[in-house]
Amino acid sequence: MRAHKLGSAARRALSDPGEAVGPTSFQVLIRVKGEPSEEQRRQIADAGARVGMAAGDVLTATVAPGDLGRLTEVDCVDYVELSEPLHPETGTRPQK
Repeated sequence: MRAHKLGSAARRALSDPGEAVGPTSFQVLIRVKGEPSEEQRRQIADAGARVGMAAGDVLTATVAPGDLGRLTEVDCVDYVELSEPLHPETGTRPQK
């Protein structure tokens, strides 16, 4: 695993399974080198990710926690981060 390719939330989720967003998979954002080609998508899929949408050099994907490390080994992958909501969950208060 190339830990330098993981964002802080992804590293935390791997080190503490209790941090996991869901019991079976993570929604992730993957930054690749340049516009994602079909070959890059295949390499990412071969590493265990189910690739979704692309916007520029970023792909969305679903990946099992056990495959997150494999994803960082793909040469075209620059960075992997867990997809997180932009707003806090309902019922939480911002810290002052």
